[in-house]
Amino acid sequence: MSNHDIHCFLLFFDCFRTFIEPEITVWFLCLRLRQKSIERAMDLTDSFTWEDLPTRDADTGHLTAAEWIPLTLKYSKNAAMAILCFHTVQSTIRIVTNNETIVTAWYPFDWTVSPFYELVNISQVTIYKTEYSSICFYIILN
Repeated sequence: MSNHDIHCFLLFFDCFRTFIEPEITVWFLCLRLRQKSIERAMDLTDSFTWEDLPTRDADTGHLTAAEWIPLTLKYSKNAAMAILCFHTVQSTIRIVTNNETIVTAWYPFDWTVSPFYELVNISQVTIYKTEYSSICFYIILN
């Protein structure tokens, strides 16, 4: 890695006041010096798959990590879907009852009167629908 590459990378963190350039440089040096150890640890993860491991402990009968991981994924996906559904219903009720828009924005016209109110909401829904749909499809597919 050249000095120019390191300098460009450090310039990226100028907006983050929690990162200090010497700390990042030391972190990179530590990673570089420990590269063989990191590669060896990554190679060790290729020797098994979670599906091949037992899901219950033979002595105690408790769940092992091989069983906890799929359960955690399942429950976190269901929780994310419940939160998204609740947010959609709550936002829809708020918009309809309070005569608000999805996103607070400035418009060069009076958007509170009909048909502008409806057109503004439709435009905001179509703009943000793609982001919301991609999040939902990502959660459902994974």
